[in-house]
Order: sequence, then structure tokens, then C-alpha cells
Amino acid sequence: MSQTIVETGHIIIGTAGHIDHGKTALVKALTGIDADTLPEEKKRGITIELGFIFMETPGVDRQIVFIDVPGHEKLVKTMVAGASNIDAALLVIAADDGVSAQTVEHFDILRLLGIESGIVALTKIDLVDSERVRAVAEDVKSLVAGTFMSDAPVIPVSSVTGAGVEEVRSTLFSIGQCVRKRRDSGIFRMPIDRVFTMPGFGVVIAGTILSGQVGVGDRVEIFPEGISARVRGIQVHSQSREESSIGRRTAINVQDVRKEQLRRGQCAAAPGSLSPTFRLDARLHFLKSASKELRNRSRLRLHVQTDEVICRVVLLDREVLLPGEAGLVQLMLESPTVALPKNRFIVRTFSPMQTIGGGQILDASPRRHKRFDLSAVEGLEKLEGSLVDIVEQTFLNAGFEPKGLSALAASIGAKENEVRSAVQELLQSGKLVKIAGGGSGTGRSVSEDRYLHVRPYDELTAKLVDLLKDYFGKNPYKLLMPLADLQSRFLKIAERQIFEGIIDDLCKKKTIYKKNSRMGLVGHEIKLRHGEQVLADEIEGIFREARFSPPLEEDVRKQIGAEPGAFTNLVDSLIERGCLVRLSDKVTYHSECVQAARGIVLEHIRKNGSITVAELRDKLGVSRKYALALLEHFDNIGLTRREGDKHVVR
Repeated sequence: MSQTIVETGHIIIGTAGHIDHGKTALVKALTGIDADTLPEEKKRGITIELGFIFMETPGVDRQIVFIDVPGHEKLVKTMVAGASNIDAALLVIAADDGVSAQTVEHFDILRLLGIESGIVALTKIDLVDSERVRAVAEDVKSLVAGTFMSDAPVIPVSSVTGAGVEEVRSTLFSIGQCVRKRRDSGIFRMPIDRVFTMPGFGVVIAGTILSGQVGVGDRVEIFPEGISARVRGIQVHSQSREESSIGRRTAINVQDVRKEQLRRGQCAAAPGSLSPTFRLDARLHFLKSASKELRNRSRLRLHVQTDEVICRVVLLDREVLLPGEAGLVQLMLESPTVALPKNRFIVRTFSPMQTIGGGQILDASPRRHKRFDLSAVEGLEKLEGSLVDIVEQTFLNAGFEPKGLSALAASIGAKENEVRSAVQELLQSGKLVKIAGGGSGTGRSVSEDRYLHVRPYDELTAKLVDLLKDYFGKNPYKLLMPLADLQSRFLKIAERQIFEGIIDDLCKKKTIYKKNSRMGLVGHEIKLRHGEQVLADEIEGIFREARFSPPLEEDVRKQIGAEPGAFTNLVDSLIERGCLVRLSDKVTYHSECVQAARGIVLEHIRKNGSITVAELRDKLGVSRKYALALLEHFDNIGLTRREGDKHVVR
């Protein structure tokens, strides 16, 4: 999937307003195109499905596209799907009817979706006198006061006589020049608002591309179902293209998928770039016009992007949400959806359906929270802050799972270079720890550096030390823990690259140490009781006095009359402390004797170039068993190596 960032080419204007207030007629007057194309729409004279109409804009580099939405109260969910990705609003209010309940609901939806600009068209002025027009205009100004449209022009217009149409058109052109370009993460994402088939082509999905670009031949994934499809063809404004990009209304002909598998509400995106979720964390703004308070676990209809899912709202920071208040919530979904942080959403009552609020997604894949959990609330408040705050909190939320720049940028819908700057700032302030590349992340280079927040990193560091302490607590006669055993236990909570990094850090800090393939804890000692120490000293003395012909361990046990278990523990403790060296199952030496034999072997090799088992046997005056065990031990620790019957210095 191409990652090139390109300029947007469309201004998406969404109509809004009550049924039969003239939205479709006005769009037709502006463009010459009737948005109502379905037979039922023609028959009933109302808009049922979303209409998409391109307006020619000579001399303007960004073409205006209208999304004509239904005004009927039963079709508000379709209206929300159309309005979710618009750049500006065309609020249509009929002069004869004036502001209606549906007008207010549509306007509330525009505000909750974060639309930043728009105009008001006062339609059907040919049906009323000028005094009525002035009166309705005053009502409109009261409606929009203190909102994003408080300074918006209110333009009287008639789609029948043409009065005011040119003023509406020129005003929309002016807005089009001022609308901010969309922020582009560089990763293709297009919420689907239409699905249809075309004879000779097959299945077509359509929507507004919110980020990145897509080209013919690319593979896309349809979320949340995870359906893979190939792009067979692309059309923009009825023209075939090789690719399309951010901000453009686009129709994509897809292969390898059936129409029955597709629906409005899905999202076409780069493979693996989104994660389906059953939970969303958000800041919910409850409308003043809501008829009653919102209680915990109320069942609502959630509209996010073009999708509608049923959810229960968990109030995280209060008992109830009163009309006009805003609160932090976790939305528990009854079916999966996909979203990104900062996506806007709308909630409506389950039945009867009424818009009661909306807000902004803060975390699109959160853990389940307990209500009134201060740390969870503080974390969500941080996700409302700067990009550095968001990046830091995202790492905190990831816990023990390291994240690379590309995965992090995709998860929060930000540009990778912006995320990189935030990560560098957090690294310099000591809030992040770099983890070497590796792991099994899908689509991620094994050499990519990843990062953990220092808080979970420190927690993992403490856990590793605790694993050592736990091992020594259960094995009081051990001074060292096998590295493989320590790693296998740690890998149950975090991955190998983190383990290796922590081991290196703790060794540098002299908290732990490594001896051959075993790990020790600085300051840890084997503590024997007085009676045990007496026996241990006796055992050590026997092996020291035996010199190069030591007895079998079992013979020593019988000699001192010790219990098998107690004897084994004491011998193990002497081996752990380096007093004894077990060369094989049947040969155990005192360490002083091993060192003496080492000197003899090296001196013989220095003079003669090599040494054989027979030569060492004769020098030490021992049987072949002991000489062979010693030379194999020296080979194993890397002091010597065998060449035929001879052993030479490695």
C-alpha cells in the first residue's frame, strides 16, 4: 500500500435539515443534478439513501462534493453516516416551516461531529413574504449562537426562482478555499458509506478517503470482518483513475469478495492497519436538550464513522451524567467496530431513537476499566492532551508490549515523523526505554527499534529480580540459577528482547551477575545452619585431603553418616560456592586440586606442545579415570582442545 502523502482534491459539503425543507432541490439548483435516484425516492419525494453530487468549480483547485442526506427522523442514522466525514455543512431551513425539532437534531449532530464551518440556506422564500424571512432568520441566529456557525451567513434562497442560488454557490466557493486540509497518517483508510454492483464490473464500495492513498492492484482489508480484497478499478467523479487519495470521494471496484459480505459501516484500509474492538474509551458530551439524566450501563446506539453499533455506556468518573455535562466513559459494544483516537461519534437512545450526545474517541482498544479508578481517569485525561502526552499514555497503556514507530503511528492515526519526534522527546526525558528489534509483530521489520515506557520496564525489572529471589528462596543451597530456567519463566510475562535488555542493564548496575550459563544475585549467599556448616566443612576437608584421587560422593556420605537428602544439599552448596567441582557423575574434586592440575597441564603443554591422558595420569599418579575427567573438563571450559589423542591450548 503506497504511503505517499498527497493534497486533498475535494471539499465535502454535507447537507442537513428537516425533511421536505428543500435540501435535494437546492443541491439540484446548484449542480443541475438530482441526488434522488432511487425509484422509491422519486415516488415518495423524499431522500432515503445518501446522494453524492459533484459541483463543477472552474478556477478552484479543490472540487466541491455534496453529500445529500435524508431529513426524515427515521433515517437519522443514514444522515450521521453521511455527515461523519464532511468538511463543512450546508444547513437547510425552509422559510415557511422555520426551525423544527429535526433541524435542531441535525444541527446538534454537526456540532458533536466537530464540523468547523458552514452556511445556512433559508429555502422556499418564494412561498413567504419578506417579514417571515426576517423572522425565521432571527430564529436561525438564535439556534447557531455560540457555535461554530455563529458567524455563518444566512442566505435566503429559492430553488424555484433561482433567487440566492448564486450567492450560496459563491459562499461555498469561499468556504472551500478556507477549509483546513485533512491530517494524513499516510495509511489508507476509507469508511464505507455505499455498496453496490455495476454490470460488467462487480462489487463497488464507496466513501471518503480519510488518510493515505490506494491504487489499482493494491490489496485492502475490509474491517472489522477482516475480509481481504483486491482493487480492480477506481473511479473519482465518474472518471477511472489509477489511484485515489486523502479527501477524495472514491468508488473502488473490489475483487475476491461478494456483495453480501459488505455493508455501510465497514472500513476499507491497508491490511493489518486497524484492530477490531468491542470497547472504546471516550469523552461523552451529553446534550442539554436530553430529556433525562444518563445512567450507568444505559443501552445506546453508537454511530462512529459510517458504522452503527449497539453499546452500553459505563460512566467512569461519576454516578450519572446530567444534561449539558461531559464525562469520561467506556463504551462496551455488542458487535465489533474499528476506530482511531480523535474520531468523533454520536450516541442516540435505543428506543425511541433520539440524539442525546456525542464526543471524541480517546482510546480505540482499551482494557476494561473499573469505575472511579483514578489511574484510568488520569490516563484518559492525558489522552486529551498534546501529542507527546498521547504517545506517552499509549506506551503506558501498552504495558509490557513494546511498540515501534510505525505500529504506534497507525494505532493513534498520526504521522510517523510526528510520532518519532514525540518518542525522541520522551527518550531524552527518560520516560521511554529502547528495546532492540525482534519479536513477531505482523508486518514489522525484525530490525525495527521498539520502546517501552519506563514504568512497565521498571516493573518488569523488579519481576525478574523477584524471579531470582523466588528461585533462591525455594532452593536455599543454590547460589546460581540456570539462565534458561530464568528466561522461560520471564517469557510468560514479556518477550525475549526485553529479557535480554533487562539482563544487560542489571549486570551493568551490578544487581545481578552471569557465570557461565547461570545467573546470580549480588549480595545473595548460601546461609547454612551451624550443624550444616560443620558437616560441609568436613565434606570439603575430605575432598581437599584426597588431592587428585578423590572418593565417590556416596562413599563420603557413608563415611560421615549423613542423610542422603541433607548430604546432597551440602555438596550442592559447596559446588555453588566454588569449593568443589563436579567433573562428571563419578568424579568430584576440590577446586584447589583442579587449579593445581590446571597449572600442571599448562606447564606440560608449554614445554611439550601438548598433553595426553596417559601423560597427565603419570604426572598426577592417578588412574586414567581421573586424568580423563580433568582433561575433558579443561576442554569444556575452553582452556584446551582435543586433537586426536592429544590436548593443546585453545
